[in-house]
Amino acid sequence: MKTGVRVADAMSRTPVTVSAQTTILDCAKIMAKRNVGSLLIVKDAAVEGILTEKDLVHFVAKGGNAEQIRVHEAMSKKLQTIEPDEDLYDALHKMKMEKIRRLPVVHKNHLVGMLTQNDVLKLQPALFDILQERSHIRNSKGKDTPIKGVCENCENHADLLDVEGRYLCADCKEQITEEDEED
Repeated sequence: MKTGVRVADAMSRTPVTVSAQTTILDCAKIMAKRNVGSLLIVKDAAVEGILTEKDLVHFVAKGGNAEQIRVHEAMSKKLQTIEPDEDLYDALHKMKMEKIRRLPVVHKNHLVGMLTQNDVLKLQPALFDILQERSHIRNSKGKDTPIKGVCENCENHADLLDVEGRYLCADCKEQITEEDEED
């Protein structure tokens, strides 16, 4: 399901970047000062890696010297990226499948922005919920297990069951079943 919203419409156009030679301590200070959860490591506008809060936790747990170690030794080098003209649904799907919260936006090998789950929520909070719910429903089709979502009958958030192609809570399912039996 496409949203009609491009990644470029939701992304931050000024992601926080550092060079590979920046120390871990300086990176942590920049992240705290700028109130961001990650830094992109760039060289000549090309993304070389990303340093996330999770990477910092692993670094600290290993007992690394944050004043001496350079970010290129602690950053994640395996990056998932996305093009600015891609649909927001594709970005959210990629984030979900890769279990990541941030996507550098790259065009012709040049960094043009950063898309985070928070960027999506700022653009349209309900869009994120709807897309996750539809994806979850689509993945659960044909299964008898309930899924979380909004009942198509009473609009309450509950465990939903597939009743003839409609997703209903247990109360609405029971009500409809009773009405069918009366007919």
